Amino acid sequence: MGDYEPLDFFINPGEFRQQISKFDNDWVDYLPRSDRVNNRKGLTITNLPGKTHKDNPSQAQAYYAMGRYVSEKEFCEPTDVYRECGCLHDLLNNFSPLGRTFLVKSNMGGYFAPHRDHPSMPRESFRIAVFLQNCGTYEYDWIVGQDTKLQIDEGRAYYINTRRTHRTISWVDNSIHLIINVPFTTENVSKLIASIYHSH
Repeated sequence: MGDYEPLDFFINPGEFRQQISKFDNDWVDYLPRSDRVNNRKGLTITNLPGKTHKDNPSQAQAYYAMGRYVSEKEFCEPTDVYRECGCLHDLLNNFSPLGRTFLVKSNMGGYFAPHRDHPSMPRESFRIAVFLQNCGTYEYDWIVGQDTKLQIDEGRAYYINTRRTHRTISWVDNSIHLIINVPFTTENVSKLIASIYHSH
């Protein structure tokens, strides 16, 4: 496996836009900053038991609220967004039960500064991303390392090694991508390898 692999799963962006539109008023600020503007919002697809899609998808904010470490795998309860967005089901159900899974919507200038996700061992989960709306070449950048820009096929699912340093920025409004934390098990790794996309 490389650090970035396209997968066989493809989500129709038009179908996704139609299904997600019923939640237009439910997006919440995702990791808001008190010292600067950062135009990004979140919507949970799986969350902690007792939480809904309207509760913040941030793991860090869950730590603070619960006063303890909260595992990615604890965010396993499907929300209404999961149930209503049937276009996502083939992908999501293939790796179920999932860890923390959520949508990120960035408006123009919305960004994530350079960071690595869960670089320590043992590895709890791996990540799959799907870029679903306004993530074209001149609309959205996902940069790995110093300057490697991912070439995105909108609607295609990708395995991405987010333990490597990466950063993102949206150059337009309403850029949406899906982040799936898949529990790191032998079964899920086998499923991931079996789903690598071969274009020839």
